[in-house]
Amino acid sequence: MPGGFAPPPGPAVAGAEIERSEGSVPKAVLRAIGVPALVATVIGLAFVVVFLDAFHAAQPHDLPVGVVGDAAQVDQVRSALEQATPGHFAVQGVADEAAARAAVLQHDLYGVYLPGTPARLLTAGANGQGVSMTLTQAFTPLAQQAGGSLQPEDLVPLAPGDSRGLGIFYAAFGVVLGGFLFGIQTYSAAPKLPLRWRVVSILLFAVVSGLLVAWAADVLFAAVPAGFGTVALLVGLLALAVAAPAALVLRAIGSAGTFVTSLALVILGNASSTGNLPDAYLPPWLAPLAGILPPGVAVRALRGATYFADDGVTRAYWVLGLWAVVPLLLIAGLDAFRRRTAR
Repeated sequence: MPGGFAPPPGPAVAGAEIERSEGSVPKAVLRAIGVPALVATVIGLAFVVVFLDAFHAAQPHDLPVGVVGDAAQVDQVRSALEQATPGHFAVQGVADEAAARAAVLQHDLYGVYLPGTPARLLTAGANGQGVSMTLTQAFTPLAQQAGGSLQPEDLVPLAPGDSRGLGIFYAAFGVVLGGFLFGIQTYSAAPKLPLRWRVVSILLFAVVSGLLVAWAADVLFAAVPAGFGTVALLVGLLALAVAAPAALVLRAIGSAGTFVTSLALVILGNASSTGNLPDAYLPPWLAPLAGILPPGVAVRALRGATYFADDGVTRAYWVLGLWAVVPLLLIAGLDAFRRRTAR
């Protein structure tokens, strides 16, 4: 077959699966009927449960915000927010408006409240519509209690090609899905391929994915206008950081790795990617994964490169690089160990 694909299975033959299962009818039934149904059901259920738990009623947990004013004003706002929305915000004082603008632009704070008549709220639309809505709903009553209105000011609006702020999430999700499928295909198409050629295949996937996704996201749709080279590099690293672990898991435990990689990379990785909402909105058990798994690391870097003075970009180079290199070294060690054992 061209391209290294396995040939079609051919017509069904009665008793063939029993022969493959060493003549055991119960084993054949479990292997051919039960396992596929069980694995598919568990993966689908895991996807539904994880995403519903994360986003069915997403509320922030200690979302960093600021207040311009003296200590008494900051304490007053903190108390009012804690009474109205307990645990939602982590309020800190900001010296003046210049410092407030810098904090929002550098992604240190998600919003800054400036008391007055009218009161003002500095936000960054690039954080997503959900964050802007949360901040507006929280601070509007404070302004009204002071006898005025609230005037929001968006310091970092979304790119014209990404009016809903989902471009970065879709770009990352597509690459993660592609890396997962690569991990499956690389061993089904060529299970005995030497590691050096498998590395070439992974690099080819990463380079082509980075270039094409950057062309689509940055050039064609202008949804992630961080610069073609920056987007291509970060997306290519994300592709490596997903394909290499997927290949390692498939190499180590065989077809069972499909379940492991789908759960860890596709489900948990994308749920914690912060493509929809910041990690402050995630459940406590899921939030730490945003800074560890490749999707969350890459999404933060792409958002930082596009809107927030390269926030998270340098860290992404290191973290994604480790996710790409370490699994390949482990595959090399595993291959060497099994060759030595076989002798």
